[in-house]
Amino acid sequence: MLNEAIETRGHTGPDGELKLSLATGLPDADVAVVVRIVPLPPAVAVDGNGWPVGFFDRVVGSMPNLERPPQGQLEERLPMA
Repeated sequence: MLNEAIETRGHTGPDGELKLSLATGLPDADVAVVVRIVPLPPAVAVDGNGWPVGFFDRVVGSMPNLERPPQGQLEERLPMA
């Protein structure tokens, strides 16, 4: 793991502390660690069915010319014995 960048996500506790544990593969070694904190935007709110709130309001009518074409006739087949 020589000079390797590790990217991960975490969640801070109520005290604002983030606890990290990383396997380096380097037993009993001195290592330099660089940590950069990047706050993520809040997660999208979802309704009771797991859809993003307002999803259907945004997509209703987005395909106004969608029509199912005629399906034709089903071919006649021999019955299974």
